[in-house]
Amino acid sequence: MSAVGPCHADFTALAGTLGGIDCATANPVVTVRDPGTLQSWTQPVLELLMVVGAVVALVHAVLWWRRRGDLSNLGLWLATVVYVLLLEPPLYFPDRFGLDEPVGLIFVHNVFTVQFLFDRLPLYIVALYPAMTYLAYTIVQRTGILDRRHPLIGAACVAVVFHAGYEIFDQLGPGLRWWTWNPAAPSNAPMLGDAPLTSAVIFAAAAPFGTALLTRLLLARRPLPGWSFAWRTAAVGILTPLAMMVFSAPTAPFGATGRAAVLWAELAALTLVAAAAFRHHFRRQPRLEAARGGADRFLDRGPLYGGVAYLAVFALLWTAGNAPPPAVAYAIVCALVFGAAVVARPRPPAGPPSARTSLTARLSAGGNRPIGRGRPSRGR
Repeated sequence: MSAVGPCHADFTALAGTLGGIDCATANPVVTVRDPGTLQSWTQPVLELLMVVGAVVALVHAVLWWRRRGDLSNLGLWLATVVYVLLLEPPLYFPDRFGLDEPVGLIFVHNVFTVQFLFDRLPLYIVALYPAMTYLAYTIVQRTGILDRRHPLIGAACVAVVFHAGYEIFDQLGPGLRWWTWNPAAPSNAPMLGDAPLTSAVIFAAAAPFGTALLTRLLLARRPLPGWSFAWRTAAVGILTPLAMMVFSAPTAPFGATGRAAVLWAELAALTLVAAAAFRHHFRRQPRLEAARGGADRFLDRGPLYGGVAYLAVFALLWTAGNAPPPAVAYAIVCALVFGAAVVARPRPPAGPPSARTSLTARLSAGGNRPIGRGRPSRGR
């Protein structure tokens, strides 16, 4: 396949189906447009949802550290940024990374208000990773499953919640021309409605599974001096693609039909583990006392509010389509699963970390004391 400047031949063809994107003259760094000039009113709404979601998630993570003395949430948020910086460029420029033959150009995004990399990468995609991964993680965290169950079980729950929330978005996007899939890309077969099954399982289940598992193993419930926090957070983002490789490996010997069978089996295994964990939670969940302070109320109820807002916005966006997506039934089931996880009654933490310290105390000590350990916060 030939490429002229930054324009891949497949990119030019696919971009034509979205109205044409002149990547040859696009700014290689960032392009900003008037949101009123976009093809659909749904595009700025989607951008606002993801960007606000990412910002609120960051605020929640920082307050979680400050009030609960636990850096793992902030580490997870930062790790998703590392992950997106590693994952996205090869997807947009497969020819530059030697992926043209085995992977190909998988999709092309339409232009949104803010675009990066020759109009290839929308800002909302960058925001989507921390917004949705953090939301899924804290929805499960709120139930107490992450603290009380094995990290593999907790990671499976995060994967299923992320998958359910993501498929509401992934099945809708092509119909509203937010992006288009490349039918010629080898990795895009078979399809699940309007999305490749590989997107639904490898990206929307294996990746969050890896992020959550690595976060629990490397960051959760341990003293984290500054340098230790930095390398562990980077390791979570860098190693997350290994989970995608592990889930992808069993599909390698097969064609589309065999690949579908393996991917469905993997998704079913995650779902069974998560269903058993949530079933145990729903049967044996004590009431969580109301938080006394505003910050603690936000920490405890933030995932609930975020999940409800996510469902409400997508209920609006789903009204914009001219026809329901092919996998509308699957998307509705996913919405019900996501909603059930969102409203699951919270459980109190299994036990506070042994010692905590405030940000002021850490800075006054010159950064030599462990981050996230010291006196207990008020409001718990």
